[in-house]
Amino acid sequence: MNTFYFESAVVCSDIHLGKNSDELSRAFIYWLKESCLERIKSKPEWLLILGDLFDAWVGDDILETDIPPDYVITIVTVLKQISFSGTKIGIMHGNRDFLIGEKFCKAVDAELLPEEILLSHNETNSTYLLMHGDQLCTDDVEHQLFRKLVQSTDWKREFLKKNITNRFSLATKMREESYRAKSKKRQEIMDINVSETEKRMTSFDVNIIIHGHTHKPGSYNLPSGKKRVVLPDWRLVQGKLSGGGLLLNSSGIHQLSL
Repeated sequence: MNTFYFESAVVCSDIHLGKNSDELSRAFIYWLKESCLERIKSKPEWLLILGDLFDAWVGDDILETDIPPDYVITIVTVLKQISFSGTKIGIMHGNRDFLIGEKFCKAVDAELLPEEILLSHNETNSTYLLMHGDQLCTDDVEHQLFRKLVQSTDWKREFLKKNITNRFSLATKMREESYRAKSKKRQEIMDINVSETEKRMTSFDVNIIIHGHTHKPGSYNLPSGKKRVVLPDWRLVQGKLSGGGLLLNSSGIHQLSL
């Protein structure tokens, strides 16, 4: 298990940037600048993105095309600014952008994180378990099988052999199939399994877990008395934007609203 030691960290997930997300992209860029570049006296040491930065990432070679999509250019530019300013960046895979690789991370001067990390504060020794969160949804057997498939070396190799246009088409088809499947599932199946969550927290000896994925932001008490904190997801519904993240520092966990 990788342990990262920190003074302060901005944490977010589930932004789902894509070709039809202009308004959401602008809001996220504004939030990033406010959270990581404008806080002169309390500049975060880390920016940690816990998965699904993109609605679909079809391979790092998209950066090498003649004209990368605007949302890609925009996020690369602001992440470079944040890194250049002195804030370290860590990016974790989500269930939508599991093909982010070292080329993308190198382009924005970020570290590609493993699927689980421990974050330990230098002074208070407060330690948090961080992950995207879909690995906790063990009741959703269909999703776990899909997760195992797309994370396999063979699947990735075959997918990346296709041209970028075909990859985007396949990604769109996969999303549509996922939406249809979700519409037929009970909500509780798509949430975390409490026993699995408690087991992982016990194995890493932590009292607080922070994750995304479930799109049910908030703070929840587990049966053991331990706590799980679900990150806000970013969305635009009927013209209304919602999103945000967390600031972790010596005084605990703080909301960073949009």
